[in-house]
Amino acid sequence: MNPTHLVFASLVVAIASLGSEEISSNGDHTDAWKTVDHPELFFLIYRSYEYAAGTGGTGKCVSVRLCDKNDTSRTARSRLMYRDAQTTLLKGFTTRLTTARSWNSTVDDIIRLGNADDCDTPTNAATVQNRVVYSDYVSCDVTVVFGTLET
Repeated sequence: MNPTHLVFASLVVAIASLGSEEISSNGDHTDAWKTVDHPELFFLIYRSYEYAAGTGGTGKCVSVRLCDKNDTSRTARSRLMYRDAQTTLLKGFTTRLTTARSWNSTVDDIIRLGNADDCDTPTNAATVQNRVVYSDYVSCDVTVVFGTLET
């Protein structure tokens, strides 16, 4: 099974960021591209569904670092690293990120994750989609698996 799908399946995420970015002046706190566009390393702090095979089952110490981005096409690649709970080894993989807009949103509020390690995967292929419920664009992002109420 694709690790990217499993990492973010059934997540509610609070991410602590080491960088800082201004909060949108119009009060919108759901812009997916602003959450993807963090140049600094950030860490997964909480997820409601503890088991995710993509991060070693109950993998801890999950971090995400933006590798590169294209503002025009709104695509990015990020490197996810985690400590495997069974082997205690540090493991990682690269994910391709794109954004999309849900039917009732005024901004792109969906983060699509795909496998960037597989060269045969189309650019727009998504293994999982997460909707941004809230972000302060500084230290906290809360997402849910799109189309579910999983918290």
